[in-house]
Amino acid sequence: MFLARAVNGVVLSLSVMFLVLVSGCGAGAPTSGPEEMEPALVEEESLESAEQDLAACKYYNYYRDEARNPRGPNRCSGSCDCDGMRTCSSSGWCQGVARPPVGCDSPRYYWNEAWNPAGSNRCSNSCQCDGRRTCSSSGWCQGTAR
Repeated sequence: MFLARAVNGVVLSLSVMFLVLVSGCGAGAPTSGPEEMEPALVEEESLESAEQDLAACKYYNYYRDEARNPRGPNRCSGSCDCDGMRTCSSSGWCQGVARPPVGCDSPRYYWNEAWNPAGSNRCSNSCQCDGRRTCSSSGWCQGTAR
C-alpha cells in the first residue's frame, strides 16, 4: 500500500515526509548559512522551468503523437511530450485527458491563438479563441486574454 499526501501540489510519500521532518529537528540539528541554500534555488529554477514547459504545450490545439516519443509510447520527460492538456507525471508517463469536455467559452479552455490556420489571433469561430475570448465578425479573436 502506498501512502501519500499532497503538500503544495507535490505528492510525497509518508516515509519521505517523516525523514524530512526529523532530519532537521532537535538540539543537534545543523544550522544553515546562506551558502547552504543554493540547492533550494536550483529546485525553484527547475520548478519554474517545468511551469514554462507546461505553459508552452498545455493547449487543446497542441497535438503530439505520444506513440513516437523517444522514451517509448506514452513515456515523457516533460509535458511537451504529451498530447493536448495531458501532463508528464514524476514517473515519466503521460497522464490526464488530452481534451477534457469543457465548452470553448470556459475560462478552463486553453487555445493557442498563434497556431490558428488563418494566422495569429485570426478565427472562423469562437472555439479558435482562448478562454472567454470570442471571434469577431471580421475574423479576429477579441476580448480580454489571460
